[in-house]
Amino acid sequence: MQDTRNNPWPESVSGPIVFIVDSINRTEKRLLEDAIRKHQPAGATYHVVHRQLRQAKRSSARTNTQLLELTKSNDNPYFVPIRICWQTRSPQNIAGISLRDLVTGNREYPGWIQQQLRLRKGSDSHTITVGNGASLEQLKESCSQHVLKHGGTENLVKFIDRSAFLAIEKVERKTKGARYKIPQLLSDEVIRKPSVIKALTELSQSSGRSMDSLIKEAKLCLDEMSAKPTTLGTDLFAALGRFMYTRGFDKNIDYADGDIERIRKLLAEKPVAFLFTHKSHIDGFLLMTIFHDQNLTPLHLFGGINMNMPGFGLLMRRSGAIFIRRSFQNDAVYKIVFKNYIDYLGEKRFPLMWALEGTRSRTGKLMPPRYGLINYVVSAYMRDDAPDLILMPVSIIYDQVPEVADYDAIQAGGKKRPESASWFMEYISGLKNPHGKIHVRFGEGVTISEHLDRSSPTPQTRDIQKIAFELAVDTNNVTPITVNSLICYVILEHGHKAITFNELHTDIQELMQLINMLGFSTTTDVQNLDEAGIRKCLLELDTTGVINTFNDGIESVYMLPMDAGRTAAYYRNGLIHFFITSAIADLALLAVSETGDDAIAQFHNEALKLRDMFKYEFFFEGSSAFIVLLERELDQRAPEWRDSVKQGAKATRKMLTGIAPILGHGTLRPFIEAYLVLARALRMQAVGEISDQKQLINHALTLGKQRVLQKRIHCEESVSGSYFENAIKIAENQDLLKAGDDAVAGRQRWLEELRAISANVRFLASIADAKRLAVRTQLEQ
Repeated sequence: MQDTRNNPWPESVSGPIVFIVDSINRTEKRLLEDAIRKHQPAGATYHVVHRQLRQAKRSSARTNTQLLELTKSNDNPYFVPIRICWQTRSPQNIAGISLRDLVTGNREYPGWIQQQLRLRKGSDSHTITVGNGASLEQLKESCSQHVLKHGGTENLVKFIDRSAFLAIEKVERKTKGARYKIPQLLSDEVIRKPSVIKALTELSQSSGRSMDSLIKEAKLCLDEMSAKPTTLGTDLFAALGRFMYTRGFDKNIDYADGDIERIRKLLAEKPVAFLFTHKSHIDGFLLMTIFHDQNLTPLHLFGGINMNMPGFGLLMRRSGAIFIRRSFQNDAVYKIVFKNYIDYLGEKRFPLMWALEGTRSRTGKLMPPRYGLINYVVSAYMRDDAPDLILMPVSIIYDQVPEVADYDAIQAGGKKRPESASWFMEYISGLKNPHGKIHVRFGEGVTISEHLDRSSPTPQTRDIQKIAFELAVDTNNVTPITVNSLICYVILEHGHKAITFNELHTDIQELMQLINMLGFSTTTDVQNLDEAGIRKCLLELDTTGVINTFNDGIESVYMLPMDAGRTAAYYRNGLIHFFITSAIADLALLAVSETGDDAIAQFHNEALKLRDMFKYEFFFEGSSAFIVLLERELDQRAPEWRDSVKQGAKATRKMLTGIAPILGHGTLRPFIEAYLVLARALRMQAVGEISDQKQLINHALTLGKQRVLQKRIHCEESVSGSYFENAIKIAENQDLLKAGDDAVAGRQRWLEELRAISANVRFLASIADAKRLAVRTQLEQ
């Protein structure tokens, strides 16, 4: 039988035909009845039963009676579901439905007015979708098997409706695409799962509660948490997301070659959960829109139950949002329902999605992943016969982030602005600024079976931590370097000193040589970078105030405005995870004072010490793997480095002057200076235990602002609440917040260590400046 055609009559059926017509208005009824009559074979006997399968509650008692009478027939009628499929576009056409289309009713299931307009355009405005049919005997047998599998009882009329609806939905998806694949008849599918009945039966026996009360509660839990997506809801949410991101960004999103098709294939084969980097309010809207426009199976997005607000919550739920409680460890029924709901979505290949970090990054770096949802979702697959779940990181990179000014204010000690309807409208209005492009990259993915022992009833904490770490590393590996991140790296390295375009261009070229040599991920714009591309990005950064351009001199110069250090750092921080290992190598080389093999060991020990210091900022492999990577990169940057190190400090420092570019100061200085400010603030505290960490951070913020004004630190980037929070973690790890003489001595020791490291950072900066001066002098001669 053909999937979609204008001839609804089944082939090779001798008995009476029952057409189950899924129609929502008179126009659809007329079109379907006309098609049936037009193709009626001579002598064929048929019945037409009109059922509103998409709106089952509206099916009338009369049609219920009609269908019931037909199930009592001795002629073994053959039931065929049919529906009008309104053509708006092909599945390959990614031009999404706009907000204007939705307002005028021009959508996948159009309103009556749009139906009339389409009919005037010709017969190609619609086709007849024919679901696979079945005889009455086949339906009765299937109904009996369904009862045996799921227990309870089953009304035959209800079962026929259900089977007709699922058959026609499956066929229509081939025409309209995966974007309209949505869960159907959710309560029956989940609550009646054998695993749910078994778990509730065991709970009933252990708690003394009746099965009826437990099933009733389970239905309430499912209704509270479950998404209820509709075609209209997915269209509306995608249209809203498209409206938002195209206001301030290039409408063409940058993907890695082959990524979309790779994800399409993966979605057809395995259950997948997508964990995205969270930098903007746009993120969720953007990904839902991407999946819709690329004709991928719609995402189910996790959100807190507090997000289920009137109006907005309904829109979210209708587009695929799952609202879950903050904690449900002690609610046995809720845990049973959640586990089986997630399991059901995986079995049906409905992908899940949530933010890897839980909240938005205020610094531009990837933050530590949150374990909660990873644990809950992985737990749903902790059985031998469960399909293997793939956790797929998604890195979203914006050339510029609309919320960056808010992040800057928060890092400087300000309060987070309350979010409201008026705030949201103001936010959308602000999207009109030119923010550049959006770059989306999908990771390799983490297969949970490779990290778990499925014979265990629950995942171990260590396993979840390892999965989270693998996700973070995968995310960083595919996060591409952007043109803006390169520009901001160079601008921040120079601080508030203005530089010419040639100086900027030269530094970027040195960074690009390293990037290409080490094979780091880059955006398409970086791969095709030229002078015009850099100037275009400079203009956009100047327009949004990230940099200042002075055009009135002999030639234009570019510089970091006062109080813009944290803003520029937000974009710079998108690339430093690639530079961190080589930056540590640069700094560790300055610690060499021995000779021979002892010098190599000294270099390794200092590198590991620095790695431990920055473990709250970045994601590092284990000690041995880190040393291997460090040496591999150094082999590329300075092939003879071992010989120089073994000769001692003088030869090592001379070797450093030949490395281009030197990364230690441009990458590590802001964090080291932030730690130094916090260490000074800590030493100035009273001798007793530090119990108010917020007060300590406020003290550091004040002290840091003073140090910026005194030019004692490079720029205001280091006066950052997030950097200070990580400095406190270092202090806690060394027991420096406790009371007592040991803590006081430790605070002084830590301060002196940071002073020594800071001095080495300044030395690296002086080497880089001397090299630039030599080049400039040579050009001027």
